[in-house]
Amino acid sequence: MKFWFLIFIFVSYSTAIPIKNVGIMRAKPSTLSNVYENIENHNIENMYFSQDLNYIYYQEKEGENDEDPPSYKVAVSNPVITDRIIDYSEKNDLHPLFLVNPSNPAADALRFIGDSFNFLFTPFLVLFLIRSILSIITSSAGPSSIFPSFLMGGGNDDKMNMQKANITLQSWAGSPEVFEECTEIVSFLKNSTSYANAGAEIPKGILLEGPPGTGKTLIAKAIAGETDAWFIAVSASEFIELYVGLGAQKIRNLFRLARENKPAIIFIDEIDSIGRQRGTGINMGNDEREQTLNQLLAEMDGFEQNDDIIVIAATNRKDVLDSALLRPGRFDRIVTVPLPDRDSRRAILELNFKNKKVDSGLETDLLAEMTAGFSGAQLKNLINEAAINSARQGSEVITQKNLEDALEKIIVGIIKKTDSRSDETRRRVAIHEIGHAFLANYFNEYYQLKKVTIQSTYNGAGGYTIFGEHPEIIDGGLYTKDLLKKRLIIALGGKAAEQLFYGRDEVSLGAIQDLKQANQIARRMIGNYGMGNDLEVFFDETIDAGQNPFLGRSIAGGSVYSDNTRDIVDQESLALVDAAYVEAINILTEKQFHVSFMVDMLLKKTVLTGDEFDKAIITHLNWGEPEGEPSY
Repeated sequence: MKFWFLIFIFVSYSTAIPIKNVGIMRAKPSTLSNVYENIENHNIENMYFSQDLNYIYYQEKEGENDEDPPSYKVAVSNPVITDRIIDYSEKNDLHPLFLVNPSNPAADALRFIGDSFNFLFTPFLVLFLIRSILSIITSSAGPSSIFPSFLMGGGNDDKMNMQKANITLQSWAGSPEVFEECTEIVSFLKNSTSYANAGAEIPKGILLEGPPGTGKTLIAKAIAGETDAWFIAVSASEFIELYVGLGAQKIRNLFRLARENKPAIIFIDEIDSIGRQRGTGINMGNDEREQTLNQLLAEMDGFEQNDDIIVIAATNRKDVLDSALLRPGRFDRIVTVPLPDRDSRRAILELNFKNKKVDSGLETDLLAEMTAGFSGAQLKNLINEAAINSARQGSEVITQKNLEDALEKIIVGIIKKTDSRSDETRRRVAIHEIGHAFLANYFNEYYQLKKVTIQSTYNGAGGYTIFGEHPEIIDGGLYTKDLLKKRLIIALGGKAAEQLFYGRDEVSLGAIQDLKQANQIARRMIGNYGMGNDLEVFFDETIDAGQNPFLGRSIAGGSVYSDNTRDIVDQESLALVDAAYVEAINILTEKQFHVSFMVDMLLKKTVLTGDEFDKAIITHLNWGEPEGEPSY
């Protein structure tokens, strides 16, 4: 860039001359009209422009008398007018020059050397000064320092913020057993004497682990709001620094601050940022993160005494944490905060319904059943979406319809209100979705059909079917091979229905997500659940994890499974999917008359609930007694 800049300067001033003419310095004032008139009459001998284009100097051809040389005149201008005068001069065969201040070669050389030095070395000097200042600040960080690194304000501010926000343990809802563990943490510091009299030692570290959105950070905030201890909250990512050693220095400052303010609680959020297993990177070297982790291990259980100090950490990746961090003496207690079950979801919903206007006929139990697999954060977001939906309709009361619409939006996305598809396209979508819905209703001993529709969404779906296992199956969590095989059949029902009505060569690509889901389930059945014929006691860790978090270790160690074993997994997984597809075609072929009736009904109504589907089968198709379960 410097090179091209120098070339530009050279070209710009190749037509410039230094100011040496004494006549120019004594020029008489003139006007722009005189300049134009002299140019037009070709009465100018020489013409010069100042560097800023604000002054025009010119010398006329004829002087006042023959003995005196022609005098110079100057006219005040501006860059716009001067630019026009330059063009006008060129058209009249007058070639003006630019004036520059006379240069000193020695001064120019020194200036060039100085500019080069600034360009090359100044950034390094600035970085060196910044690093030196940071080292001085972090080495002197403490409760009384002006800039105590990332601990500005200290732990009292963290605790005061939680108390001002009125966050207590009552702000968290979920499993009563987890709640009991949380209340005990508070009692450790409030009643430490009673524990000491019983011969019990206060845990040095408590790790809160579980899926995202289950309330781990909220628990830490609640503890900060209720305990009398000094509270310091940091994020593990704050320890990561560019320069090796600064992260470890921050760890030392953090624990020194806690020891000077006992009793104290240190909360480290997302500890997996610095707590990942050592030696798993591709470089396998000692980097900044590993030095920071080593310092944390030494501070939690080293030569320093940490009486009346509890370290609470939160993570959703316990599987990647270093084993030395998880051992007793560092994190003595590991509290798993799971996704809420049905009763816990009901409690979370009721907690979030406080301070909101809700309809008296709200079915909380039904909503808790429909939100299986939701975390606490997702349930809170569901209620917020329902409140937004209610406000959009001009109401202040949240109804059951608002909640169901919000749930549907979260699951399948935004539904298009205008359908511009052709009748044939809508019929194909109806056939596909009825294939799923019919089979879900067919296996009603395991599954509940909740809704089937041909409404398209902005997520790219032409229609969708919502169904799920019975609540007792979900709560039990013991899924059988027969249940999962029927789940494969339902997943392939859409593709099977299209083949039944249109033929094998006319099947659309609408089943792409169904195929992805079915093959993933089949691989888990063989690789994780021991449901294969030849691999009944086999477990594949790579399938269970979904992805390997330790790439370096995998590259160095290679695969732990033979090619033959992987081939068997592939063959048996594919065999499960093939058998499920054949079974789906057979069932739909046998019931094709009834399937056609339901397709026409869905085209007419666009949306069918699970109850409407059941009623249509029982009353109109006479598949069983109206009061009983549908039979096939």
